[in-house]
Amino acid sequence: MILGFSTIGVGTPVWLIILQLFAYGFFTSLQYTSMNTLVYAEIDEEEASAASSIASTMQQMSISFGVAAASLVTAFFLPAAARGNPPIFIRGVHRAFYVLGAMTIVSTIVFRKLKRSDGNAVSTHKEPHGG
Repeated sequence: MILGFSTIGVGTPVWLIILQLFAYGFFTSLQYTSMNTLVYAEIDEEEASAASSIASTMQQMSISFGVAAASLVTAFFLPAAARGNPPIFIRGVHRAFYVLGAMTIVSTIVFRKLKRSDGNAVSTHKEPHGG
């Protein structure tokens, strides 16, 4: 979804930008909901408070690192001279979106560690269809 923002240019219709932003927000919300559900899937009631604190802290740290990384990548592609030159500025922002999109894709490797049975506790232990 982040790579999609690199297609926005001067001639991009506003409705398309709004559609991209809506889709990004929708899928980001879906991702957070899914990940937060898995965080608590195998937690006992006695451990729920500590798990909540740890999960919240990790989520805030991840967001902070993401903002810092996005800022650094964007600053790298936007030298001071680009700020007064719209075509160079847009090219720099597009390159930043390419890198940030690639970083996001690479970050999904962590999900390869999930097992088919992860989350059974919140899905009433039902096997997925066909499996």
